[in-house]
Amino acid sequence: MKDRMRQGKQMYELGLRLGSLGAVAIGSAGGSLARVLARAAGCGAALAGGDVRFHDGGCAACAAWLGRYYRMPASLFLRQQGGEITIWVLDSQGRLFEPPAQPVPPAPCTGEWDMLVGVEQAWAAQRCAGIRRSGTVCVRGPQGLTLALERMGYVVVAPRRGVPLLRSDREGFSLSVELDGASSRLLGEDALAAAASWLPPASQIPAFHQNARLL
Repeated sequence: MKDRMRQGKQMYELGLRLGSLGAVAIGSAGGSLARVLARAAGCGAALAGGDVRFHDGGCAACAAWLGRYYRMPASLFLRQQGGEITIWVLDSQGRLFEPPAQPVPPAPCTGEWDMLVGVEQAWAAQRCAGIRRSGTVCVRGPQGLTLALERMGYVVVAPRRGVPLLRSDREGFSLSVELDGASSRLLGEDALAAAASWLPPASQIPAFHQNARLL
């Protein structure tokens, strides 16, 4: 109980520091403790005068993309594993940063709370806009990665021999492709950007996919 109270106080104080910068995107995943702590940070941010944009993105890379896309001064994402909480504090470029040690004087009015929904879908749509591919792939990673691949035209199947496996870290920052025992790292701003720039081997594009209608 005391540990949760201490964490809550720390997150409230962090929210004060972030809210003094302006609008803040806040998300969480993994459990009720992360959700409550995210709300505590939101209280601090709003009381400091910042507009709080809670969102339903499920990983830190999605939170980083959201902050960049809307040019918000800061975004905060919390991941819960059991009783452990991991925190990402990101600037408007999606980079880790340390907010001011002390908040600037609060704004005359409290900030507003909003809820942004469909953030993973928006992340996927923006990353693969105008890209069309064919082929069959397997996926291990956040929901946004699967959504992006399906939007591009890939058929996503369960892991099987002979089909490329696109594997992201849990937070969606990096991506590798595995095929026939070999693995290589794909480059990109995040896992979705890397997937959008990846071209599958010609042998992995079945003829019946090449004439498939893209929805």
